[in-house]
Amino acid sequence: MQQEQPFDYTRVPHDYAHCFNHDCPRAAECLRHLTGLNIPKDVPLVRCVSPSVWPTDADKCPHYRTTKKITLAWGLKHLLDDLPYNIALDVNRSVRRLWAHTSYQRMARYERPITPELQQKIVRILARKGITTPPRYDYITEEYDFR
Repeated sequence: MQQEQPFDYTRVPHDYAHCFNHDCPRAAECLRHLTGLNIPKDVPLVRCVSPSVWPTDADKCPHYRTTKKITLAWGLKHLLDDLPYNIALDVNRSVRRLWAHTSYQRMARYERPITPELQQKIVRILARKGITTPPRYDYITEEYDFR
């Protein structure tokens, strides 16, 4: 069983809106509220959801974000390792077309993760070539979705 890691505030984007509505019934499961609870003492200013727009019905809050983590893939070095050469060439071309050249390079260098949506596109590319095994990324992380 994997131990839950403490909240890492350094992963929070600088412009991410925090929420301080402690009376919200969804506060315990809201990423904006969790972020607000974990501000380090050396962070003097943050962006926040204004109390004037806190909804009376928490289920309709447009600012709510779930604390459920997403699976991010990192690196593309091993994506083609187990594929036959001719299929690997086609898959490589198709995967590279998913991003601009610089975005692809950033993902290959671990500077940018491969989101769940992009992972699904890669699975579909492989499936079109008859490959049913899951793609091999360099490593996988579970992280909060700050998008």
